Amino acid sequence: MSQDFNKKVSHGKESTGITIRKDGTEEVFIAGTTPVWHRVGQRTSGAVTSDGALKLAGLDWQVKGCPLFTSIEGIRHEVVDHKAIVRQDTKDVLGVVGKRYRPVQNAAAFGWLDELLGRRLAAYESAGSVRNGALVWALVRLPGEMRIHGADDVVRPYILVCNSHDGSVAFRALQTVIRVVCANSLTMAIRNAGPNSVVARHTRGFQNRLEDAQAVLGIAVQQHRQFEVQMNTLAQYRMTTKRFANYLDAVLGPPVENSPPENQAARLGITANFDHEFQRIKGIEHSAWAAVNAVSQYVDWERPSRGKSQVERDERRLSSTFVGQGAELKRKAWMAALTLIGAN
Repeated sequence: MSQDFNKKVSHGKESTGITIRKDGTEEVFIAGTTPVWHRVGQRTSGAVTSDGALKLAGLDWQVKGCPLFTSIEGIRHEVVDHKAIVRQDTKDVLGVVGKRYRPVQNAAAFGWLDELLGRRLAAYESAGSVRNGALVWALVRLPGEMRIHGADDVVRPYILVCNSHDGSVAFRALQTVIRVVCANSLTMAIRNAGPNSVVARHTRGFQNRLEDAQAVLGIAVQQHRQFEVQMNTLAQYRMTTKRFANYLDAVLGPPVENSPPENQAARLGITANFDHEFQRIKGIEHSAWAAVNAVSQYVDWERPSRGKSQVERDERRLSSTFVGQGAELKRKAWMAALTLIGAN
């Protein structure tokens, strides 16, 4: 199979949000124990295995690298240094990549967790794709939970697994947490993975990097203990009016004349969230931990997203929260908070 270089890469009208098949089925599932704040996808009563996650999310398809050709003055030429990544069930061209690029199938991207799943040390609770399948992800629940001492505030540990089929993102396994009281998530942005994550490019060494990913996941629970210490330290750090204003400047940038409307809206929304009941739980009110969650609440629930319907806007917000600008904004919020307590 070959692809004409002049053919437009397939990105339909839903390409920036959750992939929607021609029959209207969304390529995403969310287990019953996972907060369904985005109101999208197939619902299940509990977490599933990797095979089950692929099937429920509609990700049980493969991709293939195909030669590229272009026409110059009526003569057909192969583009030898590049190839097209083609989704086999829909024949969509998901991206154009270099000749050394090796496709990583969805089953391989998810399957490295099977050993831990079999030992019941982890469980899939969400999976899906965006941009017609160009990027896939899975959210994996780890055992245990973390608490703010003396407060009814609990977060649960997860691993976010991401993989692309268009060369935009290498395979990544990132630590994340979800706050129970409001379903806000805190995730390291894909473009800025830290030492407690794994990046594996689509080359010959990918399988070895998957072994590294298993090692990182094996110590993830210990790393979440460190996160628990940090969140408790943040909960003890009081935010005065000036400190909170400086914090917003660090996250959003200082306000300037004629700032874009979206920046003004973000500042107003986060400020309002700082006094929301979720951030006024006894023991965390007016703290740096409350400030971080004010940002997360804005990103996960309130940040404007484009779309003709509420469902489409929810889908695009979900994509941004996990793998886009929303995730980057939350990363900045977390790093700025650590700077406040001298932990960054």
